[in-house]
Amino acid sequence: MATIMCDRFRPQMATVRPHVMAMPERLPGRTGVVVNEEYGLREEDVLAKVIESISDKGGKDIDIAGAEIIVSGGRGLMGKENFAMLHELAAELGGVVGASRSAVDAGWMPHSRQVGQTGKTVRPKIYIACGISGAIQHLVGMQDSDVVIAINRDPEAPIFQVATYGIVGDVFEIVPALTKRVRTMKEQRGGRLPDRLAV
Repeated sequence: MATIMCDRFRPQMATVRPHVMAMPERLPGRTGVVVNEEYGLREEDVLAKVIESISDKGGKDIDIAGAEIIVSGGRGLMGKENFAMLHELAAELGGVVGASRSAVDAGWMPHSRQVGQTGKTVRPKIYIACGISGAIQHLVGMQDSDVVIAINRDPEAPIFQVATYGIVGDVFEIVPALTKRVRTMKEQRGGRLPDRLAV
């Protein structure tokens, strides 16, 4: 999303958010040396000050970045109460619920569940986008998912450009039907998901 140049200053340093890049393969025999440097930081060198720390976790939230199945909702869900159906589907699949920035900004989900440039970058095996149009800021946070299933009533929604499977339709009809189907499949298999859905 950005090119950063530091051609006049040394030393140079860059940081990368978790899950932005795939983990490289381990190279046997490769070694390194840890060099410990002494540095005395003076209080006057610190140019930032923490005024207040606010947590939205309430002691019971989870980190979506490592989840293998994520069911995410966006503005198309039209209200906080409608995320209940996503929680139900996620529970049946053994996954977690995420959200787009617009859903978080509306107060429907905590920031810790936000997927995208200003939220978490995720790489689940299955990502189900429900009522998410697919702004570029959201796409950069989930486009490397193994399988993307998009549900949106707008056939021109950008989310369909990265979707493995796209369903054009009403999320309020499709998600409950999908949940019911998954539940039925699990009942037929003694509580287990079919192999092609299990992660």
